[in-house]
Amino acid sequence: MDVTTLLTSLFSYVLPMLPAQRAAAASVIGSFVVSTCALAAYFWPRPKDGSKWLPLYQAINKLGLNGKHAVNADDAAVKTTPKN
Repeated sequence: MDVTTLLTSLFSYVLPMLPAQRAAAASVIGSFVVSTCALAAYFWPRPKDGSKWLPLYQAINKLGLNGKHAVNADDAAVKTTPKN
């Protein structure tokens, strides 16, 4: 079973049990967290390997859904050397 099918079945089971106000509040809070992390990831350059800030940077990139999509995500870009 893939992740999408699992999440869909989980949400279809859990969401009917939640009151509408609570589900709306959770949705707003979740989108705020993702948006804030995406904004922080946009302006924050990748720390050097071994830095104490690297795990926080990686967590913010994951929460901001920044992996492998943003131009500024240094860790997502595959850097190749040009052939002469």
